[in-house]
Amino acid sequence: MANRCTTSLRFRFLIALTSVFLLAVIVLGLLTRFVFFPALYKEEQSIIINEMDRLERSVAINQQQLQAQARDWATWDDTYEFVQGSYPRYAEVNFSQSMFEEMRYKLMAFFNTDGEVHFLGGLNPTTGQYQTCESATQACSWMMPYVVSMQRSIQEGSEQEHNMLYTHPAPTMVASSPILRTDSSGPLAGWLFKVRAMNSDWLSVLSELTGMPLSLTVRPIASIPASRTTSTIMGNTVLAERFLTTYQPGAIIAISSRLERDRYLAGLRSLRYVLLWTGVMMLLVIVAVLVLLQKMILGPLRALTLFTEQLGQEPLPQHGLTHRSDEIGLLARVFERQFTRQRQLNEKLSILSTHDPLTGLPNRRLFDQELQRAVEQAIAHHTPVAVMMLDIDHFKLFNDHYGHPKGDHCLATVGAKLQAFAENNDVLIARTGGEEFSVLAEMPADQAHRLANAINAEIDALNYPHNFSPVAPHLTFSIGISALEINEYFTPTALMSTADQALYQAKKAGRHQVRLYAPPLANKTVSTHNTPP
Repeated sequence: MANRCTTSLRFRFLIALTSVFLLAVIVLGLLTRFVFFPALYKEEQSIIINEMDRLERSVAINQQQLQAQARDWATWDDTYEFVQGSYPRYAEVNFSQSMFEEMRYKLMAFFNTDGEVHFLGGLNPTTGQYQTCESATQACSWMMPYVVSMQRSIQEGSEQEHNMLYTHPAPTMVASSPILRTDSSGPLAGWLFKVRAMNSDWLSVLSELTGMPLSLTVRPIASIPASRTTSTIMGNTVLAERFLTTYQPGAIIAISSRLERDRYLAGLRSLRYVLLWTGVMMLLVIVAVLVLLQKMILGPLRALTLFTEQLGQEPLPQHGLTHRSDEIGLLARVFERQFTRQRQLNEKLSILSTHDPLTGLPNRRLFDQELQRAVEQAIAHHTPVAVMMLDIDHFKLFNDHYGHPKGDHCLATVGAKLQAFAENNDVLIARTGGEEFSVLAEMPADQAHRLANAINAEIDALNYPHNFSPVAPHLTFSIGISALEINEYFTPTALMSTADQALYQAKKAGRHQVRLYAPPLANKTVSTHNTPP
């Protein structure tokens, strides 16, 4: 009884469905672990990077605005005269506490052509008061770190603008521009540097612009990871950081924002919902399949098995299954007809295996068989045999210009013509390549030569248009013939190889030619298919 249960289709089907269910659960778990979760995480990382890119673009725009302001001031004739000492009231007229606060400048520094300080003006970080100096000493000593970096920038660079971030003594963005006349005439007069603090006020403006809560820190370069963007998951939010390259060595600016994980969490909830209902639906499907199995499958299958076992009998048995209108009845009728069809299919397969489906001509397989037979008969009875290789001239140009459908039509037309010629002249013509045909004729060389000319005449008479052929305005053939003397080296391969060499000579002579293989050709190294296209 136990053995009967284990061999029962119902039992095995139940085991199979259970195994499929367990396998599906495992696969879903693996997909969730290694595909779905990583995909959600990758999407979240992409969103973080996009947000950090947007943040960095905002910083870059802020830098560009500062650079434009520095350029406007540096290419002003009043500034040019001020640095040259011709406008002593320049600072008094143009600089003030309110101007620096309104423009959010921390410092403006003017240098002469030697890189020496000409004028310094800025807001003291301790008192917040506007002050001016002619050197970064005493009350203006807080400007010294900036001045040192600016002078180094002047010594390193040329007369080009610079846009940099400083980390010492505090995070700042610095823009510099060479001082020139408004019309760019005259020599370089010096350099102008503008400094904007990246402080809490600046962060508030940038946060309002981007819609992101922001913070900024200076980090030593040794503690910075390889990636320019890092993220740390913190519950339902993620702390994202973007590292900005600075001019001063040894440190880097990290600007960070806490981003909500709304899209990730929504995707995670959707994924869990889908997985849960997938499991429930799989269980329901298994129960339904088991219920319907016996009624709709197992009973009819037993009857169909008995019917197929009787089909081998002659005459074919009559059974009620053939009168059913469902799939079982269809299968019974199909099985009933299969023996007759099998005979018909065997005949068709025999034809398909030996004939080319496009042209209807024998294919290479049949040609090789017949060539082997003809060579064996020629050796045994010392009778002549010749082979020809025919190739359509410039068929690649035909396909390139007319298209492959037209090329197939051309081949079919030529094949029909060659088939009729073969039947009228008692020879075998086969399609042995794309545009290559082969002829097997049991006749001597001179007669084969006349036959080849007759083939060319037939193809010429066909007058199939080939306007892109450099040979003729219609389709033409190049033909190589081989009819070797019967000796110990007389083989099908030798016949085909020498015919191929003769075809090569026909093409070399200008195409639309017939060439008969002659022994001098044997001194040339020509591969089995060395003919040009």
